[in-house]
Amino acid sequence: MNYTQTLEFLFQSLPAFETKGATAYKPGLERITAFCRHIGNPQRNFFTIHVAGTNGKGSTACMLDSVLRAAGYHVGLYTSPYLVQFHERIRVDGIMIPDVDLTRLSARVAQACEGLTLPEGEHIGEFEFTTALAFLYFAEQRCDIVVLETGLGGRCDATNVILAPEVCVITPISRDHMAVLGDTVAEIAAEKAAIIKPACAVVCADGQPDEALPVIRRACDAAGAVWFGG
Repeated sequence: MNYTQTLEFLFQSLPAFETKGATAYKPGLERITAFCRHIGNPQRNFFTIHVAGTNGKGSTACMLDSVLRAAGYHVGLYTSPYLVQFHERIRVDGIMIPDVDLTRLSARVAQACEGLTLPEGEHIGEFEFTTALAFLYFAEQRCDIVVLETGLGGRCDATNVILAPEVCVITPISRDHMAVLGDTVAEIAAEKAAIIKPACAVVCADGQPDEALPVIRRACDAAGAVWFGG
């Protein structure tokens, strides 16, 4: 594939995340877990900071990237969506993934998709494909640490395939993607707080709604994580 064909493949050939109850794309981590295992679990080759929330998670991820680079770390950054061009979603030390690497790794991931056995009717989706591609790129670039912004929610987000991150960051939560994440702020908070894993540090932003904060705190306590928040 050339660069144009790569983007056409990503946007037109792969299923996007659909609403709750849809059959074409079932939420869950089973596919991304099997896929990452199939390509050698590249996400285990670097430390991570995982960012979820409703408001400010993209800007928070970018600020963390800047701080870590200023401290001398070799940093990967994975965000979504993009503002101008697709490459913005995958960066190393502030530099967007080059065309040649995007095209090369897309071909590699597409080939891996063909060799992956999934339950009947299930397919790797666009976000899962892009996440796996980003993991491979960050591993190739030997990043010290990668800042991962969730795409949607947290519990079933493809980025949640990682093992325990160094830090989980929860930015302010409000009602978003309600067809997928739930009807109340508390339900949505539970989905986003599901990125919290044992022994990681949890940084919770000020300004959380009254319904969200207890849910996040309970998730932290249940995981035995270390709380840093209001």
